[in-house]
Amino acid sequence: MKRDGWLKEPSGVWVLRFRYDWESWDQNPKVLIDKGRMERNGIPLLKTRRRMRRNLAIQLWKDLLATGWRRINPQWE
Repeated sequence: MKRDGWLKEPSGVWVLRFRYDWESWDQNPKVLIDKGRMERNGIPLLKTRRRMRRNLAIQLWKDLLATGWRRINPQWE
């Protein structure tokens, strides 16, 4: 089961990928958040990866949507 969420910032440069951290899911559910952007050659440039508790990731998702970020289709694998 793949359940990724993708958001793009209002300026259209940076993309966040939210995905479940299945290794922690049973004991202490966490979400991995990758920040990156697509380069002109079609290869993604991944800048950072954060791991946070599921409830904090949900709040971050809602806050970003409220400040102009928008949902997008998957950008990389």
